[in-house]
Order: sequence, then structure tokens, then C-alpha cells
Amino acid sequence: MIGDIMAVSRLRMATDGKGISTLVAFFGCPLHCKYCANECCHEGIGSLLGTPRVAYKPEELIKVLRKDEIYYLMTGGGVVFGGGEPLLQSAFIHEVCKLAVPGWKKRIETSLNVPWSCVEPLLYDLDEWIIDVKDINNTIYNKYTGMDNENVLRNLLAMRDIVPLEKMHIRIPYIAGFNTPDDVEKSVEWLRDTLYVEPEVFSYQVFSHMAKEEKKESKLEIPKFLMKTDKDSEQVP
Repeated sequence: MIGDIMAVSRLRMATDGKGISTLVAFFGCPLHCKYCANECCHEGIGSLLGTPRVAYKPEELIKVLRKDEIYYLMTGGGVVFGGGEPLLQSAFIHEVCKLAVPGWKKRIETSLNVPWSCVEPLLYDLDEWIIDVKDINNTIYNKYTGMDNENVLRNLLAMRDIVPLEKMHIRIPYIAGFNTPDDVEKSVEWLRDTLYVEPEVFSYQVFSHMAKEEKKESKLEIPKFLMKTDKDSEQVP
């Protein structure tokens, strides 16, 4: 089994969860976000942070990760799978997790916009899911990413019943030109009421070379199958 990896970034601090970590960034992503920081993940060739594209076997990647094992164990850090969309290569990540040394934290940074079959292999492997939801409003989400968010919301609801809530770090960004503070608050309220988590709110950094689009007013659109029911209310811890 081979992982299609565009970068291995070592000795990262305060950027990918607690402690010192190594980011393993994968090629491939279903989204085309207007302010994407890693646009090269779509290219098929190229590099990130000066690291050439490499096809690793799980055992080979573990050897690279072991170089910084002492830092992981001393600081509560570990390996972070990112991208691109790392869940597109979840079978490979599962094999890496099986080989990881006990004590390493295993985290993933994901949009969660993938089929459930890509999520399922990692449900019991990871210590933290860092999930960038973008926006609950499908009109805003589609305008910014070029995709609908149905997979995201379905996966969140399925994970609610399996993954401990303390392992789910959900992030809601203010995206200049695409959503408003009011839109962000609506997303936060939906996540509180439906998943019983307190999301992190932050702002995307927009640089001069990134595209800008005029924000248009839109109504909050949540598919009926995702609306909270009385049965859901009974699951509040």
C-alpha cells in the first residue's frame, strides 16, 4: 500500500494541536476552496514546504516519524494527517496508525467532505479530529468550495454516535466575502444543538493573491434529514 504524499513537515509547534508534531500532507481534495493555502494538492506534481512528492509505504513513513519521537512523547504531540484531504487515503493512514508507537498522538485535519467509507476506517484510530466545517449553510459552502456539504453533515451526525465528543475539534471560520458573523453564529448554534460541541471560531487569512468575491445574502439551508428531532434531544449527555 502506498501513500501519495506531497509533504512531511517536521517539528511543528502550536499549529496542529498540542505539542510538537509532524504534518503528513496528502495529495488530492474534492474541494476547490477560493482561499486554499495548499492549492498544489490538486496538481499531481509539485511540492509543499520544499519537500518533494514521495510515495511512501506505511513502514517507510513510520521511519520518518520516529526521528522526532522524543519530542512527541515529551510534549504530547505526534503525527497529524492533513492535505489536501487526507481521508481520501484513509486506508493508508489506518495502516500507519497500526504501526505508530504508543504515546504518539494521532490527529487528522479534514473537511469531512468524503463518503462515509473514507471515514469509517479511522473511527477508532485517531486521538483528535480537527474538522473545518466551513459553513453549515449549503449555499455559502457551495459558493466557497464548489461542492455541497451534505457529506459533511451526514458524517458529523454518524460520528456523534461513535467518536467521543472530546476527540472532535470542530472549527467554523469567518470567510471574508462569503459569510458574515451572523452566518457564523448560525453554524455555531446548529453544532451546539445537534452535536453538543462548542466549536472554535476563527477568521481565514486572505492574502492579496487570493480571489475575492462579493458576499450575497442567503438563507440558512439545512436538509430536512439533518433537522434535530425529539429523539436527538434524548441523547444529550
